Amino acid sequence: MSDVKPLNATELAELKTDLAALQASIEALLSDTETGTRPVSLRENIGRLSRMDELHNQSILMANRNVLSNRLKQVRRAMKRIDEAGYGYCLECDESIAFPRLKAYPDAEHCIVCKTRHE
Repeated sequence: MSDVKPLNATELAELKTDLAALQASIEALLSDTETGTRPVSLRENIGRLSRMDELHNQSILMANRNVLSNRLKQVRRAMKRIDEAGYGYCLECDESIAFPRLKAYPDAEHCIVCKTRHE
């Protein structure tokens, strides 16, 4: 059993604000990068290397968008856990997650001990 205290109301409110800001930021990034994932036109009169560069850049952008999309899902799950009073507890061991960890990663689902064990 850990000696980490459960979140108090002030900490929970602060983390809820952090999650909302993180969600808005991720949604804005996904929206801003949406046009970059459209197929590269082969009919435009650009050189072969330029087209290859564009395809390469597009693949990197799509990978980044995938990471952002997954993070957005985590943020939404964390916000749901707040509504269900399960936020701030490790999904594996059910111990409290330390406030500093949640402040750094408000969508954290595991305490530092369980997270370290998985890595």
